[in-house]
Amino acid sequence: MSSDTTANRSAATNGGVALGVEAAEHERQFREILELCPAALLVMDEDGRLLYHNARLREILGYSKDELDLCDTRMHWHDLDQRTRIINQLKERGGQILNERVVWRTKKGTLVHLLLSYVQVAYHGGHVSFVGGKRVLWIYDITALTNHEAQVVEQERQLREILDYSPAAVSVVDEDGRLLFHNWRLRELTGYEKEELELFDTKRFWHDLDHRARVVDLLRTRGGQLLNEEVIWKTKNGELLNLLISYVQVVYHGGHVAVAGGKRLYWLYDITPLRRAEQSRLRSEKRLAEAIESISEGFVCYDGEDQLVICNSCYRNLLYPGLDIDLSAGTTFESIIRRAAECGYVKDAQGRVEEWIAERLQQHRNPGEPQVQQRADGRWVMVSERRTEDGGTVSVYSDITELKQREQDLTEKSNALTALSAKLAKYLAPQVYDSIFTGQQDVKIVSKRKKLTVCFSDLVGFTEITDKMESEDLTHLLNHYLTEMSKIALQYGATIDKYVGDAIVMFFGDPATLGVKEDALACVQMAIAMQRRVGELAHEWSNSGIATPLRSRIGIHTGYCTVGNFGSDDRMDYTMVGGTVNLASRLEHEAPPGGVLISFETYALVKDNVRCEERGHVQVKGIAEPVATYAVIGVNQDPEHAGTAHLRLELEVDRMSGDERKAAADALRRALGLLENNSQG
Repeated sequence: MSSDTTANRSAATNGGVALGVEAAEHERQFREILELCPAALLVMDEDGRLLYHNARLREILGYSKDELDLCDTRMHWHDLDQRTRIINQLKERGGQILNERVVWRTKKGTLVHLLLSYVQVAYHGGHVSFVGGKRVLWIYDITALTNHEAQVVEQERQLREILDYSPAAVSVVDEDGRLLFHNWRLRELTGYEKEELELFDTKRFWHDLDHRARVVDLLRTRGGQLLNEEVIWKTKNGELLNLLISYVQVVYHGGHVAVAGGKRLYWLYDITPLRRAEQSRLRSEKRLAEAIESISEGFVCYDGEDQLVICNSCYRNLLYPGLDIDLSAGTTFESIIRRAAECGYVKDAQGRVEEWIAERLQQHRNPGEPQVQQRADGRWVMVSERRTEDGGTVSVYSDITELKQREQDLTEKSNALTALSAKLAKYLAPQVYDSIFTGQQDVKIVSKRKKLTVCFSDLVGFTEITDKMESEDLTHLLNHYLTEMSKIALQYGATIDKYVGDAIVMFFGDPATLGVKEDALACVQMAIAMQRRVGELAHEWSNSGIATPLRSRIGIHTGYCTVGNFGSDDRMDYTMVGGTVNLASRLEHEAPPGGVLISFETYALVKDNVRCEERGHVQVKGIAEPVATYAVIGVNQDPEHAGTAHLRLELEVDRMSGDERKAAADALRRALGLLENNSQG
């Protein structure tokens, strides 16, 4: 072998070695690239065993390299039926299938979503040892993407559900106005079924198609957006609906929300109840205004700022009679009353406008009892005000001119009647007068049987002096006596029946009573007080020139009487009749001058309180048995008689002669001496 040949062989050998080293380096780099590829790479044999895998596959499945070498890939599949279908597709398509979604299991059993791409075997030799390799498979982990897609699908489902049950109706229509999407609320409003509204021509909803045309033109002018337009639609049954429609710009141009071809999206709000309520309110306001206007009194309402809300024409006429004044809503209360005061319509405001306005404002802001105003034209107006819950004021102005006139007339008549009744009262006992005027007793002929204590009183010797006195003096004397006795009778509660000359007839127990015993005691106490007063009057009469001393005698009896109104329908007398009255009169005639004589019936009632002495029996006409009588000495524990229980003194001065009076005076002096000596001893 020549040296050249040897050299050539040597060079060739060296060149081959160099090429082998370079190929090995290329293979190393190539394997490193595949190992670190972000997508998982697999090479499998005919039975599906792994001949090659990279780091990304181990990362996805959680296995080590040794665990995956020659492992059966069927262990990773979640659905082996899907694997079978894919293998069949590979055979049919010549070994290539791209982007098949599958689910595999990791070493821990966790499911992962993968995107598989089978490519035809591109390597039939070379330094990469895919010996026996039949399939090359790229795997992409799309678990996160799949989860995201699921979330999007769920969100879309929830969104559709939210829209479907939204309280507002939602619709998407195409260019021709056909429904592409609608929710449950639209079906509820219009009364259609879901299938009936598929691609439904919405022009059929509109009550006024001209209005629809105007709305469409506005949408085009404004770029597809129109908010809060009131429209009227028809339901399936032909009922009219008041709706508030809001068109918003189309925000869906694709994606999962299936509104493909949608041109307009709008929301519908049912305002039918609102419009009906508003119409009802307007009708109510109209009726209220008509009702207020029909009121015969002035009516006005002010708000919390004291601004006029509403008033009727009667209110204007009362404030500004004969003038056409505009009292529009919003006018302040102060300006209204100021105008009335400055124009001279309020009499009380004349000459004191500002002061009156201040007073009127105070009354208006703190309403109480109704106020009465006198107007300059002679009318009287009563103002009744009250506050409302919202701080406003409602006022009623009433023309009470006629009422005031009647009140004045009634006042005059009442004064006249009062004066007349005061005069008439002098002809009646106060008890009878009060019972009639208070309505306790009717003025009609009626009587009743009651137990009364009857008292008769007169002046002894009054008849004899009537011929000795002038009529004027006699009248003065008699009236003076009767006046003093009447005062005492009224003080003790007696009912004065009548005056008969100098005689007085009285009774206790009707129309008011304290009880039979109390009435009898009051009558006896009255008689004692009368006798005491007559004794005092005797000195006055003596000083006035009456020579003959006047003394009173009193008779009292207690028993049943018929008492009430007696007479005719034209003239009545409230009096009493019966045997009790006659017996009391008889006792008065039997009583000594200056004394009080009572019957046993009266004595039995007053004996515990009044000291009496038995005076024998008297025969009374009409009574078979004699009547026992008792002289009243005094009231027990009377200060004037205290300590004189054993002293008796009876004087009949008018029956004594001069010698008898002198002898009586001597006897009294001797008795006085005896009393003084005994008291000193």
